[in-house]
Amino acid sequence: MQTVMRGLVGVAATAVVGAFAAPSAMSSAPSAMHTGAHRLEIGLFGDMPYGDFGRAQYPAVLRSMNDARLDFSIFNGDIKSGSEPCYANFDGSAAAAGKPDVYRYAKARFNRLAAPVVVLPGDNEWTDCDRTKVTPNFDAVGRLEYLRRVFYPTAESLGQRTVTLNRQGSRYPENVRWRAGGVMFVGLNVPGSDNNWVDPQRDGTAEGPAAEAQAEYRARNRANLAWLRGSFAAAEEFGAKAILVAIQADMWDPNAAAAGKLVHYADTKAELARLTIKFGKPVLLVNGDSHNFVVDKPLTDAAATNAAGEEGPNVVQNFTRVTTFGEAQNHWVSVTVEDTDPNVFTVHQRLVRANLPAYTAPAAG
Repeated sequence: MQTVMRGLVGVAATAVVGAFAAPSAMSSAPSAMHTGAHRLEIGLFGDMPYGDFGRAQYPAVLRSMNDARLDFSIFNGDIKSGSEPCYANFDGSAAAAGKPDVYRYAKARFNRLAAPVVVLPGDNEWTDCDRTKVTPNFDAVGRLEYLRRVFYPTAESLGQRTVTLNRQGSRYPENVRWRAGGVMFVGLNVPGSDNNWVDPQRDGTAEGPAAEAQAEYRARNRANLAWLRGSFAAAEEFGAKAILVAIQADMWDPNAAAAGKLVHYADTKAELARLTIKFGKPVLLVNGDSHNFVVDKPLTDAAATNAAGEEGPNVVQNFTRVTTFGEAQNHWVSVTVEDTDPNVFTVHQRLVRANLPAYTAPAAG
C-alpha cells in the first residue's frame, strides 16, 4: 500500500487502496448513466457526536466537510453514544427528560451539510435502546420504526442538496442504492451488537427481549442479503467499474469476537465474498463501530489451502475495507475517484485541527 503524507488540515495521509475506475457525475436517478467528469470526492463519517464532548466538536467536522466541497457523503451510523437514552418526541420522553429528540437533533445537523448525505442506522440509535443499563430504556424495534419515519420519509437523501435514492420499499427504506457515474453505491442496515441478535444464555436480559430481537434480525437479514444480491446484479447490468457498500457494524472487530458477538454477520460476509469474487472488480466496504481509522483487506475465501500452498484461505484482494473515525476521534474520511489516475480510488484521512487533543508525551527513557 502506498502512503503519502500531506498537510494536516486538509488530507493528513493518503492510502491508495485499489485501481477503481472513476464515476462521472452524481446521478439523481439510479437508472441514469453519466459520462464526462473525471473526479468525484465523497465524505465518510459516523459514530458521532458522542456525549457533550462529541457535540462540542461535531460542528467543526461538518464545517470541514462543507469546506471540502464534496459531491456527497455517507454517514455510517451511530448518531449518539450507547450510554445516552434514545429520547424522542413522539412518545413524550424527550420533553419529560428536558432533552432534545436525538433523531431530530441529528437530522437537523445532517441538513447543515451542503452536499447530499446518505444516512444509515447504527446500533446506538435502535438496537441498544432497550439495554437495561441505560435509564430510561425503550423498545428497540419501536425506535427503529421512528428512525425510519424521521430519516427516510421520501426517496431523497438528506443535506441542503439532495440525491434521489432507490430504497428497498417501505419496510426497509434505510437500505438504499444509487449510482454516481460508473460506480454503484449501496447502503445496508447491518448494525453493531451482533446484528441485533440477542442470546438469552449469553446476554441474559441486559440486551432487551430476545424473541423480539431474533425475529427482527431474521427478517432484516433476509432483506439485506436480497438487497445485496440485487445491487451487485444491477451493477453488473449497467457495467459498473466498482461497488461501494456501506454498513455500520465492524464485522471483524476483535473485541466483539472475544465476546462472541460476530456470529450473526457470517451470512453477510459469505455473501460479500461470493459476490465480490464473481464481480471481479474493486469492492470497497465502509463501516464504523470500532471508532479507529483503518484501511485493510479482511475478507477471505473458502479455500483450505491458499495460492501459496499455505494452510488457510486466500485474501479476496479486490475487496478493501475502510473503518471510519468516531467517539473521541471526531474526524472524517474522504474518497477520491479519478479516472485519470492509474490508482483511481484513493482514501484520505481528514483530521480536523480544532478537534486534535493536547498530547502527553511519554517520559524520556
